[in-house]
Amino acid sequence: MIKLVRTYKWALLFSICLSISIYTYIHYSYDSNIFLASIGGLATLYLGLIRYQLEYDRLFQELFTAFNTRYDKLNDDILDIRKRSESLKERDTKIIIDYFNLCAEEYLWYSRGRIPKSVWKAWKSGIDENLNTPIIKDLFILETKSINSASSYYGLRKELNI
Repeated sequence: MIKLVRTYKWALLFSICLSISIYTYIHYSYDSNIFLASIGGLATLYLGLIRYQLEYDRLFQELFTAFNTRYDKLNDDILDIRKRSESLKERDTKIIIDYFNLCAEEYLWYSRGRIPKSVWKAWKSGIDENLNTPIIKDLFILETKSINSASSYYGLRKELNI
């Protein structure tokens, strides 16, 4: 039921406001011009809210696709690095830093309300899993050690409690 209300909240709100307008018009005999203007205003507001939701969904889909595409390009290398216990090579370090930048961008968009909490929780779980690898975690700590470096990751270190 709650999911249904969330999905159709704007339609529900529009219906309630429309019902109140009709009730008020019938019972208090307002001028028909005022009634029609209120209906037009409600319809405009409703369509604007629907457009906003569609734009939000479009942006989320673009971000989601872009982030997953970038992650797919890094994933095999990250898995290989996680399997090794030796120190990182220069190429490995660049790959992991690219991964940290991707994670920071994902967090930035989440913190701005463009990524749903459920998606962020799934991504954060994957980040935590990768940070369970000591060489990856050590590099992350090194990268975010100074205040300037930590802020360049948009608060990701604080979010990850590291």
